[in-house]
Amino acid sequence: MHSPTQHVNNPITVVLVDDSPLFLAGLTNWLQREPDIQVVATATSASEGFTAIVEQRPQVAVIDLRLRHDAADIDSRLKTGVELLRQVQRATTTLTLVISSYHHPAWVRAAAQAGAYGFFDKDTSPQTLCIAIRQLATQKLPLWTPQQQAWLLASLNDSPTPRELEILQLVAKGLSDRAIAERLGLRPKTVSKHLEILREKLGVRSRAEAILQARQRGWLSPEWEDNI
Repeated sequence: MHSPTQHVNNPITVVLVDDSPLFLAGLTNWLQREPDIQVVATATSASEGFTAIVEQRPQVAVIDLRLRHDAADIDSRLKTGVELLRQVQRATTTLTLVISSYHHPAWVRAAAQAGAYGFFDKDTSPQTLCIAIRQLATQKLPLWTPQQQAWLLASLNDSPTPRELEILQLVAKGLSDRAIAERLGLRPKTVSKHLEILREKLGVRSRAEAILQARQRGWLSPEWEDNI
């Protein structure tokens, strides 16, 4: 964890959390050029980020959703980023923005549910991010784009229950009803009933169609992301 030196009076204080040192250094360097924004700390992991935010109490934290994690699979890294957002929301008054290379409805929804106020691509211009930081610090209102708002609204309609989503994720990984039942400690008939309800919600007849529709609605991440 690194703490840049303060260079102006009463700036908007910001903590940056990203597991790419190169990206982190570049963004820090750019934001420090702004006279009204002060990066008070940076971190490259969820644990470092939480410590920095609790200690520094910044007005805004900009957090990468995919942070370094001991496990190799993407689901664990995503969970770490989302959990950091939740911890920050529970323990501090810091307002959070997400920055990510992967702009997908499921990720935007996860960020919003965890308390984030906005979601930006990593190809967003620094000027746009600076404007967002200023707006969030002063207005304390969500910064979702119209497209993101549509995704969030759509997710409220016929959304899957946590159990249905858990089963759907296992179906997407190719598991049979029996295998899913064994994994989750359920009866195969119970799994089949959940899948029947899911197909009704999605308006489809087959497992393959259900997976496709679920991805399009943002209930599941795209297949290419699951395999990173």
